[in-house]
Amino acid sequence: MSTRKERKFTIMQILNFLKSNIKSDMSLLSIVNEFSQMCRIEINADDEMFLFETGPITHNDKNMLLFSMVRQFSDGNDELMQIRVEIIYDTNEIKKLSACSWHKNSGEFIQTVLLSKAFEVCKNLRIEKIEICADRT
Repeated sequence: MSTRKERKFTIMQILNFLKSNIKSDMSLLSIVNEFSQMCRIEINADDEMFLFETGPITHNDKNMLLFSMVRQFSDGNDELMQIRVEIIYDTNEIKKLSACSWHKNSGEFIQTVLLSKAFEVCKNLRIEKIEICADRT
């Protein structure tokens, strides 16, 4: 008999949920709401954490802003998995919007995202690109 908890949803199912429900023509608020819904999907994982990060990146040889939301958890084999939604914006406010915060509670995480300066600025900007992925750390 295995003592390891079985996941209720697989990583692929969670990625499919995000990819089906997040589109580049959506508002940032709608994308955050979909990510919040994904955070409620039961995966029976230990050490779950949530990361909100914004900061400058170079994309297509142009200075851009990354707006990133991450759900991180143990895969049960002493490795960490991350499910990421990364949104790229073209904005002149890049340096003012650098931030990074970890949370153990998805509700606090979503509140941090919604109350951030980056959200306030980006909610009115056109999204250049969205990447939805999962990876091991």
